[in-house]
Amino acid sequence: MTATSELLLQVDRAFRTLQVRSPAPPTRFYLNLTQTCQLRCAHCITGAPEKTADGTAQNMTAAVLDALRPHLAHALYVGLTHAGEPMLAPLFVPALQAVKDARAGQPTVVHLLTNGLAMTVERLMEVTALGVNSLSISMDGMSAGSHDLLRVGSRIQQLLPRVEALAQARRDHGLALRMGLACTLHRQNVTELDALVEFAARAGLDWVKLEEMYPINPVAKAAMVDASVMGAAVTSAVARGPALGVRVLDHTQDHQVWKCRVQDDAVMAAFSAGDDFINRMDINPCRLPWELLCVEPNGDLKPMGFNHAPAGNILQRPLLETWNGPAFAAARIQSVTARLCVGHIAGCPADGGPEVW
Repeated sequence: MTATSELLLQVDRAFRTLQVRSPAPPTRFYLNLTQTCQLRCAHCITGAPEKTADGTAQNMTAAVLDALRPHLAHALYVGLTHAGEPMLAPLFVPALQAVKDARAGQPTVVHLLTNGLAMTVERLMEVTALGVNSLSISMDGMSAGSHDLLRVGSRIQQLLPRVEALAQARRDHGLALRMGLACTLHRQNVTELDALVEFAARAGLDWVKLEEMYPINPVAKAAMVDASVMGAAVTSAVARGPALGVRVLDHTQDHQVWKCRVQDDAVMAAFSAGDDFINRMDINPCRLPWELLCVEPNGDLKPMGFNHAPAGNILQRPLLETWNGPAFAAARIQSVTARLCVGHIAGCPADGGPEVW
């Protein structure tokens, strides 16, 4: 049995036997490397533009990364997806190197979300050599009147050829990299979704994710689309995907996923499969509390998502102590009491791990 399969078995055993204090370590890490961003997106949900402008944006410190290093040996998945632009973080390359060193050749998924401004072909070659094998590029439209309007500081006429060049480099060098576009829907881009999917197909991308707008501020509220208009546009874009060879995921509405029931629900199955493909991991919401750890730049540790309150700080007490503290235990208890198989042994499939993700 490999180290990865043994780790997967430990997590699965803790999940199925309802151990709210898990003997298995965290295996999926969301790392917030920085709150800095070179864009001033009007609909940003993390406050990165404001924090960058007033100088309060935090960067992950070397002390936090050093404290994480022993635990990265168990990192089957690392997501660099939150707050600012990860590629601007002073520890962006050191963090990738730390994961690569800790994993020592074991299968690992490293997923990077970027606005694309700093991602040249040369940087793509660098980050893929350091382990990035899943890439999401934010693109909120196909014109200056849509993308540039809200993503202030980004220019679609510069981003489109850059994405094409990145996709061409992937083909030319045979990179084991899955890549696609993440698009937040708003009034100005809702008529461009078919064109966005068609561009993804021409460029040779794998997927397009259509995301909901959060009414975080007056600008975002004003940009939100009428549900019926959005529904028709999303339905059309999703329908175009299969013929073009692009997987299109409708993430504009909430979907409850029960992995034990996907075989009986075609809509749930399609969403779950698409979400897994785009994130390049098996997402079983019931099992996530036994897998996932979020790490802020200052070392704060959070369960399930960055919107949760800090449960502890890696510089103040051992990570595993927080991992089995009250906040993480509460997340596991909530999962146990909410799932369909409450009171019974979970009947969902086992997780195949990075080799099948």
